[in-house]
Amino acid sequence: MHADLKKLIRLQSIDIAVQELQENTEAFPARSKALDDKLRDAKAVVDKVRETIGANQSRRKELEARIVDTEVKISTYKGQLMSVKTNDEYKAMVKEIGFNEKAISNVEDEILLLMEESETLSAPLKSAEATLREDDTSVQAERARLEELNAQDTKALDSNLEERLGLAKEVDEDVLSGYERVRKFRGGIAMAGASDEACEVCNVRMRPQVFQEVRRNDHIIPCDSCGCILYDPENLDHPFEVA
Repeated sequence: MHADLKKLIRLQSIDIAVQELQENTEAFPARSKALDDKLRDAKAVVDKVRETIGANQSRRKELEARIVDTEVKISTYKGQLMSVKTNDEYKAMVKEIGFNEKAISNVEDEILLLMEESETLSAPLKSAEATLREDDTSVQAERARLEELNAQDTKALDSNLEERLGLAKEVDEDVLSGYERVRKFRGGIAMAGASDEACEVCNVRMRPQVFQEVRRNDHIIPCDSCGCILYDPENLDHPFEVA
């Protein structure tokens, strides 16, 4: 078997692995960020409900204080009723007391509505908090899994790149240049198995004589159609060399 062909087949398998590993390691930050976003969104839901509940409570306290102030006014007006000197003043004072009592009634109605709203927010808050706890647990587990996979991918990438560097030095420069040129042009694929007198990459048939030459695996033979370097996968020394 041609020494460079054998090395190119192995080089192709390394390059495919490197491409996949690089995609994985490059995708890791985005995947990690997606976990952060998921947790942030779940927390935002909890914070929003709590904010609504807090605003509800603040408004109720404000209204309750208003009732107290109004009751003080009513008490003052009632105390002054006995000291008014004219009937018109008395009527005006009674009217003012009635106005403030009506105001208290309106405020009490609003407080009741706020209390009902607060009760309806209890269930959504519990649900949001439960979701946040579940998301936190799942995110931590998924983050640990991704970090472990990323560490494995990084280690495997370094190992493959190191092997590739050494292997590339052993291949004839012109042959390697041709391999790299085709690989770049064809999206990472430069080697093509041949079977049934056809290239397995472009599926274009070749002349029978060329196919017989390819089957010997003792020459560097490019496909006339796609340019990939051809080899016979059934005539290899070791199974792992099949790209």
